Amino acid sequence: MLKADFIYEAPDTVESAFNFILTRENAAFLAGGTDLIPLIKYGVKRPSYLIDLRRISTLKSITLREKDLFIGSMVTVADLARDPLVNRTIPVLGESARSIASPQIRNCATLGGNLFQERRCLYFNQSAFWRQNISPCFKLGGIVCHQIPSSKGCRAIYYSDTAPVLLSFDAEAEFYTQNGFQIAPLRDLIRHYGVQGEERFLLTGILIPHPQKGTQGKFLKWGLRRSIDFPALNAAIRVSPSAAEESKDPSIKIVVGALGPEPISLEETTAFLVSNFARLPSVIKETKEFGLRELAAKGSLIRETGLSLKSKGNLLPLIFRTLDELLGLTQSTE
Repeated sequence: MLKADFIYEAPDTVESAFNFILTRENAAFLAGGTDLIPLIKYGVKRPSYLIDLRRISTLKSITLREKDLFIGSMVTVADLARDPLVNRTIPVLGESARSIASPQIRNCATLGGNLFQERRCLYFNQSAFWRQNISPCFKLGGIVCHQIPSSKGCRAIYYSDTAPVLLSFDAEAEFYTQNGFQIAPLRDLIRHYGVQGEERFLLTGILIPHPQKGTQGKFLKWGLRRSIDFPALNAAIRVSPSAAEESKDPSIKIVVGALGPEPISLEETTAFLVSNFARLPSVIKETKEFGLRELAAKGSLIRETGLSLKSKGNLLPLIFRTLDELLGLTQSTE
């Protein structure tokens, strides 16, 4: 049962919702509630005010504009998965949305909530009773990460399934602050919120530039079960033809999630692949080795419930097998 020791507010404009956050101490935004409400039940989150965003109609639109596709932050995951504009313009985003949790959760959860969900770990996502004899972790004001005790910062994992796709398509975030509406790379907002600490802003929507004609995308997700579970590993790959007439080299992005506090972009790997594109398929094996080294340098395998580190590590090469298939090559990456 949810103990109602908070004050509930339901503003109908972005400005009034943000004003509540500024003027109410210990206030939290409530979107779909599928992440926040369980944390309140566990005693992990104890907001004094809940600011419900569901009455703000401007946050629920999906609009095809001249330069981009705009998706409001309060669009539900279910609506995102079945929206004809999304599935025609960036079908891989709809695919990632369909992979999230269960139909019941997708009907409530929102795009904004999926992107700015609380990072999770074996210690943090437990009841207050379970944690009472263990020292507080970084996320609870302590000075230790129980997942990796030698870490100098929190190593809770970021599990969003939509983030890798949006980052691979160079998405930007529209958000509201004391200075009004602003736009910034989505990656910057994810980092500020999840890694560097919460900042006072209200996400209003996501802007996805129209993909270059001929762009292909692929979303990958592995877990103990196909639905319900958080991903053991997810990734998005985007391959676009060159925008420059004088170049035949494509634009490639690979973004890997569920390995750490934020998604990992394999920028060095894709730069190597593009610079050697004329030598395909002979460099596919080298690309795979390059990518695995970059993943090891930028992330680390972290223990999770029901999954060994070895099992999670065995999933990593599958990303490059999919890249091979997306490029239309016949040589195996194994």
